[in-house]
Amino acid sequence: MLTFLSYAFNSDGFIPHGHCYLWKTGLVWLHIIADGIIALAYYSIPFLLIYFISKRQDVPFNGVFVLFGAFITACGTGHLMDIWTLWHPDYWISGCLKALTAIISIYTAFALIFLMPQALTLPSPAQLEAINRALSTEIVERKRIEQELRKAEEVAQDSSHAKSEFLANMSHELRTPLNGILGYTQILQRTESLSEKGRKGLGVIYQCGSHLLTLINDVLDLSKIEARKLELHPVDFYLPAFIDSVTEICRIRAEQKVIAFEVQLDPDLPTGIHGDEKRLRQVLINLLSNAIKFTNQGSVTFKVKITERESGVNGKTNYKIRFEVIDTGAGIKPEQAEKIFQPFEQVGNQKRQSEGTGLGLAISQKIVLLMGGQIQVQSTLGKGSTFWFEAKFLESKDWAKVSRAVDQGTIVGYMGQRRTILIADDKWENRSVIVNLLEPVGFTVIEASHGEEAWEQALAHKPDLVITDLVMPILDGFELINRLRQSEQFKNIAIIASSASVFAIDQHKSIDVGADTFLPKPVEAEVLLEMLRQILQLKWIFDEKIDAIQKNKPAALEKSIDTISPNQQILQELLELVHDGDIQNILELADQLSTSDEKLNVFTQHIVQLASNFQLKRLATFIEQYID
Repeated sequence: MLTFLSYAFNSDGFIPHGHCYLWKTGLVWLHIIADGIIALAYYSIPFLLIYFISKRQDVPFNGVFVLFGAFITACGTGHLMDIWTLWHPDYWISGCLKALTAIISIYTAFALIFLMPQALTLPSPAQLEAINRALSTEIVERKRIEQELRKAEEVAQDSSHAKSEFLANMSHELRTPLNGILGYTQILQRTESLSEKGRKGLGVIYQCGSHLLTLINDVLDLSKIEARKLELHPVDFYLPAFIDSVTEICRIRAEQKVIAFEVQLDPDLPTGIHGDEKRLRQVLINLLSNAIKFTNQGSVTFKVKITERESGVNGKTNYKIRFEVIDTGAGIKPEQAEKIFQPFEQVGNQKRQSEGTGLGLAISQKIVLLMGGQIQVQSTLGKGSTFWFEAKFLESKDWAKVSRAVDQGTIVGYMGQRRTILIADDKWENRSVIVNLLEPVGFTVIEASHGEEAWEQALAHKPDLVITDLVMPILDGFELINRLRQSEQFKNIAIIASSASVFAIDQHKSIDVGADTFLPKPVEAEVLLEMLRQILQLKWIFDEKIDAIQKNKPAALEKSIDTISPNQQILQELLELVHDGDIQNILELADQLSTSDEKLNVFTQHIVQLASNFQLKRLATFIEQYID
């Protein structure tokens, strides 16, 4: 090693490199110039490779480029060393440099061997051109398909809009006569002295009209579901009263078919919950009504229980509540169970199918899905069915604040000066309903059959409030509202927009042009009166005589010293009949008691009154007072 180092800078014993050129000056300079130019050319290549690598970090061959650059640099340095050794014969250094160059070249060659399969997979320019042509063709085809899809979507939207418009128009036409039917039913119930038969007849008319309205709403709900516009509107409500109202409606139907109706409630159910009361009632009544409809003998059981609870924010609890309806009815075939949640699908015989639209379960399933659950069914043909679903509800401790106020009696007037109300509607029956509702309680009601006439009546009578339909000839409700708001004289007048239109856009538009609120048709008396109370800041006057009668009714049914009751055995028998919901046998037993002993007349009258009105809870409470 020491000898090698000593020869690195001392080349005694070697022939100088320049002797190879025979000491010819021209030949020496030829080699000097040629080696210098080759070295400069070699050095330019690594610089270009370094620039390329810095700009293209994504190239997968950067490592080979570095090796190749090192190899080229070593080659160029070797040519410069050849020039150096012409005057300085450092041949050991020159040889070592050539050996290093050889090593780098071998390493680079091996790297290229391993890289070659990957490089061979790279597409050729011809292949790239073919790929580009294919991509261009695919892009053109995709654009064509996108255009066709857009056209198809526009056609589908037009069809959906046409269907929605048709349903809305049909709804408007159907709701208009329903407004008169339900409105005058309410008026007669409020104002006329009717016999028991007449009162029940009006009740039947109102129930049939309400049922027809429900069917219309079912079709519209389905349309909203298909358009993905059905939304939940949760509120705080009192759960026990909610369940009681649902079960009482269905209990009457079950009693009419003489089948048992049982309700099983979890004792730990929360008092108040936060949810969409209207939609939940719609689902439960549908499931219970179906169970009763398809059960001819046996029973229908309604179960409500908590399946899960967890602590939430603000000390409130999240409850998962299971609603379950069990019947001993006709049952469903397995192949039918898969179809019953589809629109317009019905099972059972033709007679039962004619009782509905086949939309109830489809709509109920969509509503429950919005609540985060799913209606499940388990059925055995000929033995009965079980429907159930679970949904989460947040506990509500403020339900009392939003609960509906208890009726205070029959309204006969209001305090303060007499108010004038202008009603604009092209349908006389719609105007007549409102006139007959409001005139008896002290309002002066002015009528107009279209918007232009309403404007003239407003100028003539200076009303305190305007109730206007939206669809009218000559001048519609939107234009009337806009004209009133632009007028200096009426810009602050109270305006209620009223329509049978189901388009939310119509309701929002009426508010946008200046209406204070929206009153849907058919008009509900309670809703209209509450709107008037709030907008006009009214304080109602109630009929004291009617109030007194209403207040005395419960007292008259309570235990009295003068009321003589039958023995304990009869009382127990009556109580069992009440629990079974057997109205017919209750009335027969009451008649037998009254015939056998005149002293029991007062007692039996109370029994007959409560049983005839299906007030089974109050009847049970009344009987229990006399037991023991």
